[in-house]
Amino acid sequence: MDREKIMQGVRLILEGVGENPDREGLVDTPDRIARMYEEIFAGIGQNAKEPLSKTFHAENNEMILEKDITFYSTCEHHLMPFYGKAHIAYIPDGKVVGISNIVGIVLASAGAGFVLLAGIVFKIASMV
Repeated sequence: MDREKIMQGVRLILEGVGENPDREGLVDTPDRIARMYEEIFAGIGQNAKEPLSKTFHAENNEMILEKDITFYSTCEHHLMPFYGKAHIAYIPDGKVVGISNIVGIVLASAGAGFVLLAGIVFKIASMV
């Protein structure tokens, strides 16, 4: 990720809408936005399927449910950050994955760049 380019881009946007990027309330905004993008796009380059590579034997096939997994992403149409909560349920069929791995799938899928919410849902559903 090119932090300097992001900061330059934010300054251009501020100037483009008629703001002074050097005024007190905005002077640190380009850096804040660059740090936010580093966090939101942390999933870029990660293999979202990797957390599923380690499984454990399960004695039963009762449904497994992980609820309220908070994720952050950015809309590819408007470049606006959004967040949500994911709930994932699956029937193990003899194998289970750790709860942290389920969370990892969501975070890697949501943070993989500019996306549409439907794309995140489809990507996660196709892996589980």
